[in-house]
Amino acid sequence: MNAAYSALSEDKKADQYVFLQVGKVIVCDQTAQMIDLWGDIPYFQANSINSNRNIVNAPFDAAATIYDTLISNLKDLNTYFAAASLSSNAQSALTAQDLIYKGKLSKWREYANSLRLRLLMRISNANESFAKTEVATMLQDPNTYPLLTDNADNAQLNQSPSTLESDIQGGIGLAPFAPDYLLDSIMAPNNDPRLAVYWDTVSGGKYVGFPITGTASDYTNAVNNHTISTFDSSTFIYNYNVPGILFNAAETNFLEAEAYERWGLGDASIPYYAGIQNSIDFYYGINASRILKSGSWPVLAEPSSTQISTYEALPSIAYSGSTEQKLAKIYTQKWEHFFILQAQQAWAEYRRTGYPQLKFYDNVSSDGENPPLRLLYPSAEALYNADNYSKVASQDKKTTKIFWDVN
Repeated sequence: MNAAYSALSEDKKADQYVFLQVGKVIVCDQTAQMIDLWGDIPYFQANSINSNRNIVNAPFDAAATIYDTLISNLKDLNTYFAAASLSSNAQSALTAQDLIYKGKLSKWREYANSLRLRLLMRISNANESFAKTEVATMLQDPNTYPLLTDNADNAQLNQSPSTLESDIQGGIGLAPFAPDYLLDSIMAPNNDPRLAVYWDTVSGGKYVGFPITGTASDYTNAVNNHTISTFDSSTFIYNYNVPGILFNAAETNFLEAEAYERWGLGDASIPYYAGIQNSIDFYYGINASRILKSGSWPVLAEPSSTQISTYEALPSIAYSGSTEQKLAKIYTQKWEHFFILQAQQAWAEYRRTGYPQLKFYDNVSSDGENPPLRLLYPSAEALYNADNYSKVASQDKKTTKIFWDVN
């Protein structure tokens, strides 16, 4: 985009500049996710062949330094979106080509700020003083730093059965099962309002998860005999209209709740309960807007306010207890909300917070006893970027923590 933009005449640059700024938000989001997976990555000198036509074997830049750059860039983008005034031509082009917000810069501003909040909270255990100062500035001045707090404004890519198809069956098959901890320990015992929209029941209308000690043959038998719950058929498995999620309101709420609780910035119970409500509304909204590629199921009725209030009043859910207990509830609710649609965020937050406190089946293979803390670099880096890879080879291990993971 930078190369194409540089080749434009000055008058066309004025109209096209907004596309660069919108693109930067996506780049910040995706770059942060790459860091969360690998740690140090080539960044500042990467992509040279597209920017200046020079072939450069890019060095691996420090993950913390890149994160700081992204956080700074997102602050600048907030300033740009707040003051931007587009020509009619630019606005028309953006509206037609913007698949996320149809040219609404106010919503890109909210997305950029919410993403910045995510990144600041992600580094908040490693650099608490900086994160606390920046987050407090944002949350105490919502007019300057508006956030995504309504599902109507979620940053997501909606699907279409004629152009984009995203049913879960096409991605991971017919029978993705319910893990026992999420279903049997967190959701079912509390009669979670999202049970029906997450999972199909087994015979007798029960919800049953698959245990971590289960074998491959146990799984095959359970699927064939329909004795374990799988992802809800109409919400996920056969639904062409499962959106691609970049950021949504519930995540904002849970990030706010954590900041309020840790740093005394406000009443954390308000965004905590708002996050639960937004999460429930979000998933039932997917069910209501489903486009089924096969099968026929009635649209699920949304839980009543009484059902939700009863759920929120349970001792294991209600916003009560010590600070540690309250934070554990925030982290667990956020992990549950991310579910399959934001699995990469669920994994990152699990590593950052240590919640929920999962137990894993003992692994006796050579890959190690525990789940990885990061992904290994692609083999192409060692092959084609050997000199630079050699400088990070010693940290290319599954047990190397990402810089923000200080638990």
